[in-house]
Amino acid sequence: MPPGLPGRPSAPTRGLPGGTPLRTVVRMPRAASAPTRYRRPVCAVVASAVLLLGAGCSGGSSPDGPRESRQDGPSSAGPSYPSAGPLEGPYEVRTQTVGPDDVGGRFRGGTVYYPADGSRDYGVIAASPGLGADQSMVQAYGALLASHGFVLITFDTKTPQDSPAQRGRQMLDALDWAAEHSAAAGRADPDRLGVMGHSMGGGAALHAASRDPRIKAAVPLTPYAGKRDWSGVTAATLVVSGSDDEVAPPSGHARAFYDGLDDAKEKAYLELKGDHFVATPPDRLVSRQTVAWFKHFVGGDKAAGEDLCPAPREERVVASRDTCPYG
Repeated sequence: MPPGLPGRPSAPTRGLPGGTPLRTVVRMPRAASAPTRYRRPVCAVVASAVLLLGAGCSGGSSPDGPRESRQDGPSSAGPSYPSAGPLEGPYEVRTQTVGPDDVGGRFRGGTVYYPADGSRDYGVIAASPGLGADQSMVQAYGALLASHGFVLITFDTKTPQDSPAQRGRQMLDALDWAAEHSAAAGRADPDRLGVMGHSMGGGAALHAASRDPRIKAAVPLTPYAGKRDWSGVTAATLVVSGSDDEVAPPSGHARAFYDGLDDAKEKAYLELKGDHFVATPPDRLVSRQTVAWFKHFVGGDKAAGEDLCPAPREERVVASRDTCPYG
């Protein structure tokens, strides 16, 4: 079985047969605070220990691009965000729950989040969980990004043990299905795509971006994958890592992946104080950076770059690297 990390089990998802859209308004969750952070089940701890025995931490660095800037510790110039507060954007959010039969078995069902406003087209994003986890691990991003003007599908993989490459292929299927067949298809732009994921889902996002040039942006969160060379990825990529991540240590994963993005003209690396779950669920800082990244590179909102450059000024920012200013 490939290494990775399981996540918490999800509660049963209610929906209508045949992928009928649920015309519901999603209430945005509060930003996570330290006392209420996601708790890992015992199985996750055991699996993490198994992974650590088998996972390597090797990975070389590629030469830095000419525009790249580095920073150790918090920036003195970047934006600063409170750790708590409302996350929602201006759009009312609707959802559609689908099962494996609705999507032709290409993945194991999912949830589509989309703006209720059908007067314009929106970029489409797919989000994958990691090994052993279901879509509940990344669902906070569904409501968050839909409220800021995106169609987002969180999906369950065919099996919880699927590899990053397998998840990446299913991620591409999820993007196509959301753009062409979901309740949001009439307002989805199939040429403005983004991907994201946690752990092996982060590795999946990189695999998907390396296979489909339509993908404009990728956000791997504490990513895990056996591959280090991501020279085939041209999408703008924001890599988020946790300094105390023992499952996917930054030196052999997130940091190495950033170094391996030779063909990505726009990229950023943000290392935060925290473990493998530092970005799931997202706090205020991660939310703002993720939203701004997709707004800039998928939504075409150049003003969003003000939230990205320079890097955030926060005590929890251990290190950052980027290619600011972004085009």
